[in-house]
Amino acid sequence: MQNKLKGKKLLLMGSKFFKAKKLPAAVTKKIDEAIARKMSIIVGEAPGACWLFQDYLKIKDYKKVIVGHAKSIRYNAGNWKTNQYGFDVSERGKNIIDICDSAIIIWTDNSGVIAENLELVKRLQKPTFLYEYSTKTKTGKADWLDPNRIYDSYFDWKEYQRKQKYQKKQ
Repeated sequence: MQNKLKGKKLLLMGSKFFKAKKLPAAVTKKIDEAIARKMSIIVGEAPGACWLFQDYLKIKDYKKVIVGHAKSIRYNAGNWKTNQYGFDVSERGKNIIDICDSAIIIWTDNSGVIAENLELVKRLQKPTFLYEYSTKTKTGKADWLDPNRIYDSYFDWKEYQRKQKYQKKQ
């Protein structure tokens, strides 16, 4: 796994529990790199990190943005194009991860949904810049995704359960 953004499509994803007033400098630096490379940016629309990503892209007046959603749009700061990537949050996350080339992800308090997405980008070997934040200690750290770290220890079990559920529907 590379420690740099690659490709043409960047995913910005993050926890709804990230309640900062602005994005961390390490994250904006990576977004600025993507903008300089004229990457297409796919961003979510949930409160928290995604709203901050959108606000930053709007301030930068960046146009190559798609707001990815599931059932409905909750936020579109720049009046960008939108695309429905699934019918629920889990499906949306998986589908957006499938089509991106690189990602920047904000993970707060080891939340389970983001953990599952981190495990997926890791397994797909997509370069991912990760900002981990703790609301308890009010500290964050930024680094590239560690290919040897387990982000979601239940990932395989969840995938098995999804397959079982799908087979029952058939």
